[in-house]
Amino acid sequence: MSVIGMAVIAVSLWALPLGGTITKILLILWALTGILGAMTRAVFMLDVALAALVWGGLSVWILLVSPDMGAAFRLVGNLTILPLGLAVGMMQGRRCLWLLMVPVLVYVLIDSEFLLTSEGWRLNNPFLFLALFVMAVAGHTKSAAPDETLKTGFWPLVVAVIAAGGIFASQTRIAVLAMVLVMAARLRFTHAWTWLLGLPLAGGALWAVMDALPRLLFTHASGRLVYWQLFWQQWRQGTAQNRWLGFGAGAIERQLQHLQTASSFGALHNDHFHMLYESGIVGTALWLIGWGMMIWLVRASKGAVYILLAVMITMITDNTLSYGHYLLCSGLAAGVAWHVKMQADDGEL
Repeated sequence: MSVIGMAVIAVSLWALPLGGTITKILLILWALTGILGAMTRAVFMLDVALAALVWGGLSVWILLVSPDMGAAFRLVGNLTILPLGLAVGMMQGRRCLWLLMVPVLVYVLIDSEFLLTSEGWRLNNPFLFLALFVMAVAGHTKSAAPDETLKTGFWPLVVAVIAAGGIFASQTRIAVLAMVLVMAARLRFTHAWTWLLGLPLAGGALWAVMDALPRLLFTHASGRLVYWQLFWQQWRQGTAQNRWLGFGAGAIERQLQHLQTASSFGALHNDHFHMLYESGIVGTALWLIGWGMMIWLVRASKGAVYILLAVMITMITDNTLSYGHYLLCSGLAAGVAWHVKMQADDGEL
């Protein structure tokens, strides 16, 4: 099954140029298979059922208020990937990490290249590198559980270093910020050595970044603010029905396609506002409650909470909902961190 699981992820990666639909279907099927495989030994809690109910309610709401069923199903599929990954990680533990890490690592090593942009040379695949980094950090958590196949040691560190290098080389500011946040969960701020060594190292790293990667410190919004203001005005000037029910899934994409200046912009680059615009106040309330429920579920694990917060932060300035592999890997990593913490609390470690 491990070889088959890796093969499915590999196919989903190489299917990316064909469009996101095939890729998302493969990722969802992969996650559902992992959940079904662990169903007999899973323990379901009331808050897990409530979180699933909230996400299910959000999905139903989007399908009800959207005239474009194709766009609605695509959005619902995007919404399910992170929670499914969280469930797989919690049920399976670290044995499932390599099933994604190996094919993703091979893919980025083969596919990654430096592209010349208006802001200089940048490495592509920043969110795949970020996915690798998140999984490597989750896989490097100390554990002595006999059923865990990914042990604390050399290889997770190697993957983390490769991934961090790729993220910095991409000069994608939000990806770097998310990486720093995930890493911050491993720091012990109550220890003196954290401050004695951490502050000089952080200062040296900041100086190196300013010298070698100046784009990371740019403050421009790459045109995002113009479109955010445009769609915000449209939302405010819409009818009460538009504000409460939303304009329907796919509304943003359709409008951007008709704007000549936005032909290369692609999407809104703000998933939280995306949900408000297309699903309305009701859908956004369910969206925020769903996030709150997930964070509440994993609250015992600092690492899991920081991973989910990092995903939320990337959604402020990017189209993270369309990055299926990053969502699945982040959910998986958060679930694994949650799994390890619960085992430790139960005295199994």
